[in-house]
Amino acid sequence: MNRAGETLTNVATFFLSLVLAIFIWMSASQTQDPVRTRFLDVPLQYVGLPAEASLVRTDPRQTVQIRLEGPDSVLQEYTSNDFTATVDLSQVPFGEQVSVDINVITSKTGATISFITPEQVEVMLEQQVTRDIPVEVDIRGSVARGHTQGEALVEPASIRVTGPASQVNQLDFALVTIFLNSAVETLIETPSPIFYDQAGRVAGVGALDLSQDEVTVTIPVEESAGFADKLVTVVWTGEPAPGYRLLSVTSDPPSVLVEGRPAQVNLLASVSTEPIDIDGLTESFQQAVVLDLPAGITVDPEQTVTVNIQIEPILTTSSYNRVPESRGLRAGYEAVVEPQQVRVVLFGPLPMLDALSENDVRVILDLFGLTAGTYSIVPDVDIPDRGIEIRSVQPAAVTVTISQTVPSTASAFETPIVSDGEDSAVMAPTPVTRVPTFCYLSSSGMVSAGLQEICIGRRKAE
Repeated sequence: MNRAGETLTNVATFFLSLVLAIFIWMSASQTQDPVRTRFLDVPLQYVGLPAEASLVRTDPRQTVQIRLEGPDSVLQEYTSNDFTATVDLSQVPFGEQVSVDINVITSKTGATISFITPEQVEVMLEQQVTRDIPVEVDIRGSVARGHTQGEALVEPASIRVTGPASQVNQLDFALVTIFLNSAVETLIETPSPIFYDQAGRVAGVGALDLSQDEVTVTIPVEESAGFADKLVTVVWTGEPAPGYRLLSVTSDPPSVLVEGRPAQVNLLASVSTEPIDIDGLTESFQQAVVLDLPAGITVDPEQTVTVNIQIEPILTTSSYNRVPESRGLRAGYEAVVEPQQVRVVLFGPLPMLDALSENDVRVILDLFGLTAGTYSIVPDVDIPDRGIEIRSVQPAAVTVTISQTVPSTASAFETPIVSDGEDSAVMAPTPVTRVPTFCYLSSSGMVSAGLQEICIGRRKAE
């Protein structure tokens, strides 16, 4: 008995140790990878929609939220794409708002779905219908005087609309509005129609399927018998002044509506103005004119025709050869310029170029502060401000050689002839004041201050 009792005690001890080991292992595993909770939003999918049915959702919800429970390492591997949330519409009756269960499934294991919200969604199915809604035209305004309006043509005459019966059946017609605005020719427009319901109110069709969004409206417009729109031909005589040209001749309005016998109106190609004299003119102008109409033809309605005459100067180029003028040359120096002439090409109105005088185009060399030596000087061109521009200067630079001049003096005795009235004469030597051979002139052309008296004495002696 003692041996049997000892064996039983050993077995009990073994099982107790095993349970404790399992508990310790589970506790250790729980500590390393704890069980956690995670929430995911899964998109809703509607399946089983019967043919010729439209879904009307009364719940705007697009997703369902699920709660997952499981080890943290497993939960981290789950995404919304691992689940499918569906709403089965195959058993939903038409025209009734019902609640349908949401079914969420996944192919992954290791975690459990403990909660779904919402568990149901409210839906309603409607019979899907198709109707042809007629298109009507609202014409506003009128065609121009002397013209007639034909019957409006709409293409297509109706628009096919598909959608839930409750929305499609309330539609009455579609309307397009056309403004004529005194049209003188056939009008073709492609407007988008506006839909109206049975109560005459604007109806929204954004959720409906339309066969097309636009229609083409054609409204024929023709000239009435005895009326016609004719171009205005401007007649002028003479030529602008020399150096000017006629740029353009236009009339405002460019055409007028004339009235007369149909046969006479049909033969009339255009209507002319009375002649406008532009001989010798140099400026643009506007002028109200009288139309030279054939007998039996009148303008309807009476209106003023204004003619615009555009005249402008002829733009051209002209060249001028000029001797450069030196400025700022120091006293006691002289300058030699090579080449001796500079060619200047000007561009501008021909009358302005023709009116230029010799002194209007000058080539200036700035020699201020320069001493003896050879220099390359860029000439300055001086022209009047008359809308003229300088196109070129050749050469672009001239060579200027500056050298110093040396003054010299001379002593001489002149022997004046003293006559006693006879044929003989007595020659007596008379001293003459020494005068310099040269006079120094400043850049301004005035006599240098230090030599002014000597130069005057020379002029007297000469």
